[in-house]
Amino acid sequence: MGEITCNHSNVIDPTDSKHWRELSEHVSFLETLSLKQLLNEESSRVEDLSFEVGNLHVDFSKQFITKETISKLVALGNELNLSERIDGLFAGEIVNVSENRPALHTALRFSESSNEEIDRVVREELDRASDLSLLVRSGKWVGTTGKPINTVINIGIGGSHLGPLMADAALRPFRNETIKSKFVSNIDPADIDSKLHLLDPETTMFIINSKSFTTSETITNAEAAIHWLTTSLGTEKDLLRQHVVAVTANPTAAKNLGIPKENIFTIWDWVGGRFSICSSVSLAVMISVGPENFQLMLDGAKSIDEHFRSTKLSENIPALMGLIAIWNRNFLGYENHALLSYSEDLKYFPSYLEQLEMESNGKQFRVDGGKITHHTSPVILGGVGTDAQHSFFQLLHQGTTTIPSDFIVFCKPPMSSHALPEETMLKQHEALVVNCFAQSEALAVGSGRKSGELNSDGNRPSTTILGTRLDPYTLGQLVALYEHKVFTMGAIWQINSFDQEGVQIGKILAADIGNDLSLNEDLSDHDASTRSLLSLYQQRRGI
Repeated sequence: MGEITCNHSNVIDPTDSKHWRELSEHVSFLETLSLKQLLNEESSRVEDLSFEVGNLHVDFSKQFITKETISKLVALGNELNLSERIDGLFAGEIVNVSENRPALHTALRFSESSNEEIDRVVREELDRASDLSLLVRSGKWVGTTGKPINTVINIGIGGSHLGPLMADAALRPFRNETIKSKFVSNIDPADIDSKLHLLDPETTMFIINSKSFTTSETITNAEAAIHWLTTSLGTEKDLLRQHVVAVTANPTAAKNLGIPKENIFTIWDWVGGRFSICSSVSLAVMISVGPENFQLMLDGAKSIDEHFRSTKLSENIPALMGLIAIWNRNFLGYENHALLSYSEDLKYFPSYLEQLEMESNGKQFRVDGGKITHHTSPVILGGVGTDAQHSFFQLLHQGTTTIPSDFIVFCKPPMSSHALPEETMLKQHEALVVNCFAQSEALAVGSGRKSGELNSDGNRPSTTILGTRLDPYTLGQLVALYEHKVFTMGAIWQINSFDQEGVQIGKILAADIGNDLSLNEDLSDHDASTRSLLSLYQQRRGI
């Protein structure tokens, strides 16, 4: 990969910085104002706080900020070397310090890179994935009995599941209708059992998707899938060759499971799982929508990469998203953030962002090992409009907790499957858009009523992201926007956004408890509550 570097000499507690203190003082000025005042009295506010890149228009004017706030946030970014850290991300510097690795997910979409070797191996894997996708889509990839594959099941968890699941749903209008995609993640047997129900093993392909190929949930489900295949089709030598492929950074483990070398696709240790959506991790998506549409998704992400790397911070959309999120979290004290997708096809985007944001930035130590003295990631929650309006919007409007929100909506309806006439599609889509704009306005300026149950004071901030239409290119843009927002927040907080040590704690304890149960070991090492629960489970499990 070439020489990579890591420099912690300039790591400081951001709360000790000059501009952090200035932002803290700036809060008292804004507390004398309201969003309604700001929107009504600042004639150029919307123009000053709205930005465009590619197919996206991003409106920050309903955030509880002014141009002065942006200037102070940009100054904070400059003081903490945000632009240099962005350059370091793209240059392959070590940003994942706990694992001593760079984070080169931008290389997956061939964003500007000085490393020809990385570009070469990424291109080779993309071409291999494209070739397999075309074979499956054309019906030329057949199972052991000669029938074409018509069902593809992705088995993974975390970044090997949430990204592909989200993208497959988001690109529904672009799918090959002759191929069904299914996704299995949970170790609960109900998940894989329900997905396999009524399927034909002769026409089913599994993608075992695991960077480490040791994740217990994924390997357990993979073994169940292979058992299902062999029970129906026997153990002939070509069974796994025709019905199972793997995506992993550990090809040896995949081979040990019986998967042929030529069926193993590579994900590299310099790509984090939750940042891997543009790789072969999304092989199921490529099969579903085709290599050309998949490339358009990469192109959309690349356009944001280039914007993030080359645009000054005061006009840099993902950087501003991150800086405003820090403003909301650390200076205004908001503990949560809502992602509101006014697109049924983006229904899994909130879940995808829950992992991307909270697993990346839910940390309590800086990159130099120092204990963090401020809050980090907010709790991310979300849903699909208009369903969410009848679920948790009551709290957004009138609850005692203020929750900043992102609204995502599109000017044009999704491509029709022709079940509904175009007039109906347009009419219902406009009703959807109207609801989105009405909700963001009500959150910002309130109900206008001075008392009573319908009273709402407003002053609840939000950002609106308005796209032209949800298509592969736009989806790639959205993915990269939030990836770089997350990086910006981590860079300001001086934390490692690319590890997940907290996840490992639960894995270790689960393995210990599993061993204790299987070996009937003494449970005294566990706390009283856990001992009681394990004892009840042993009594009632019926074994």
